[in-house]
Amino acid sequence: MDFLNNLFLPPSATHLHLVKYMILLVYFIHIPFISLLFGGLFYSLYFRVLTVIEKKDFYLDVSRDFADILIFRKSAGIFLGVLPLIILTLIEGQVFYDAPIQIVSFMIYTTILVAVGISLAYFYQSTFRMSGVGFLLQLFSGGFALIFLIIAYYIFWAASALVLDPGRWFIITQVWELLYSWNAVARFLHFVTASFAVAGVALLFFFFNWKEFQQEADPEYAFYMRKVGGGIALAFTLLQPIFIFWNLATMPNVALSAPVYALSILVLILMFFISMTLYLLLRDHRVKLGTNAFMLFIFTFLVMIVNDHVARESATQNQTQVLVTRAEEVQGKLKAEREAQMASAEQPDVQLGEKIYNEQCSTCHQFDKRVVGPAYNSVLSQYSDKREELVKFVRNPYKINPDYPPMPNLGLTDHQAQSVIAYLYKHFEEEKNKK
Repeated sequence: MDFLNNLFLPPSATHLHLVKYMILLVYFIHIPFISLLFGGLFYSLYFRVLTVIEKKDFYLDVSRDFADILIFRKSAGIFLGVLPLIILTLIEGQVFYDAPIQIVSFMIYTTILVAVGISLAYFYQSTFRMSGVGFLLQLFSGGFALIFLIIAYYIFWAASALVLDPGRWFIITQVWELLYSWNAVARFLHFVTASFAVAGVALLFFFFNWKEFQQEADPEYAFYMRKVGGGIALAFTLLQPIFIFWNLATMPNVALSAPVYALSILVLILMFFISMTLYLLLRDHRVKLGTNAFMLFIFTFLVMIVNDHVARESATQNQTQVLVTRAEEVQGKLKAEREAQMASAEQPDVQLGEKIYNEQCSTCHQFDKRVVGPAYNSVLSQYSDKREELVKFVRNPYKINPDYPPMPNLGLTDHQAQSVIAYLYKHFEEEKNKK
């Protein structure tokens, strides 16, 4: 998909600075949402299958609650699920402009698969409100939704692992080649287990504390939901350090830095506090602690995203510098072209030239005698038919006559240089006519 590079323009230095924050914003919006949807879909499907195996409608209620609470509304799927990935694809096209990495292609695959997966997830959610829907329809819709999301986010996290390893950018050109990376595996499994943990915490938060979902359930069902949500959250929270260390151990050296280690330690500390909160919730049956655990988990997600972004910035430092240099070169070229166009469109201004001569030239030059530089009368006669050459010399002077010191660069624009030359020749002709 090399033709995709033609769809993007080289970014400016200011634009590159802005997109860093745009990437963070997109991740802040998308990752928590998709983690809840992914975890909620998995557990809803799990309890739906358990309903058939155990032949208990009790599990059907649990499956329905997971689907209703954590898959959210369809508008959320568009604005928090698909749209951020489209924006991220456009951003990556700018950040990796002309780089030997197929990141835009990988993001397009991810976006398409996520759009299909989310659509199937919402269909699966709607089957709980339909009458006469069979188990197989729910199994296939929910199962395929989960499969599409698993493939999509393996590509997503494998692509993010590739970004951290510039040495492999030109090697990995096909999507299946992304599979062969331990860091990709670590990042994907970290995402999956974190999604399972936050889904359990979110179930506690929304089921017991959120007014829209809060309900007067019978004590047995409420106890089970507390046990399921808290147990799931605590078990997968305790697994997080394994994947944090695995991610660090397999991360390329170019992406590692002191801030990455420091933020990883902060994540571990936050995970410890989340685990203690969940333990107290389960031990003392204090469902209100679900709010604390949920807020802590969202904050931890944000720290993890910032940590990943810091690693990304370290790994892409050379690419950023290349783009900044290129942007400065393009900017300089455009500025020179604009000045040339303006100069060609404007006639020399003799009055402006006289002003420049009096303020900047007369200190070193006179018409009829040598001061610091040669007398103008002796020089101008030599360039009567070569005025453009004289204009170029005034703009970028260089040493010609060893008897005189080099002329300093006055920083004149093309129009200013043409104006001062026009004034000098006008004055020169007037003096010559007087004689």
